[in-house]
Amino acid sequence: MEEGTVFERESFADKIGRYIFLLIIVLIVAVGFFTWARISTGSHNALQEARGVRAAMKLVSIEYYGGNGSIYDRNAYDGMAKGAADMIRTMSYSDGEIELKAWDEANNVPIAFTYRRDPYVIEFRSVGDPQDRDDVWDVYYAFHLMQYTTEQGPE
Repeated sequence: MEEGTVFERESFADKIGRYIFLLIIVLIVAVGFFTWARISTGSHNALQEARGVRAAMKLVSIEYYGGNGSIYDRNAYDGMAKGAADMIRTMSYSDGEIELKAWDEANNVPIAFTYRRDPYVIEFRSVGDPQDRDDVWDVYYAFHLMQYTTEQGPE
């Protein structure tokens, strides 16, 4: 038997397989980073809109207060008096859905509201002592998974 070093050559298919595997890993990482960056940027934009909604809410409440009314209407589906949501959207240059959940009548400021814009949901709540409140902003990202409807067939 001969002694010595035996060299094995890597086949062309093994080289191509390794490069394809590396390419797939790089693509997965790139798509993940791109998705994260897109969601992060969109959430920051939605949060800025929600802050604008809060400022507009305060201004519209002053207008309603001057007319001996209140912006808060707990019987309305969105928690606001008729026309208030449209005025707030116009003032804040936002196009999302606004739902006022709690209102501080004494200080004429929102305590809690929800702002929805496409896949982003921003919840605002004011917590702590009424004289020195802390603002809490929660930003959520959601996407549409399923739509289920029941339809009546022809009879």
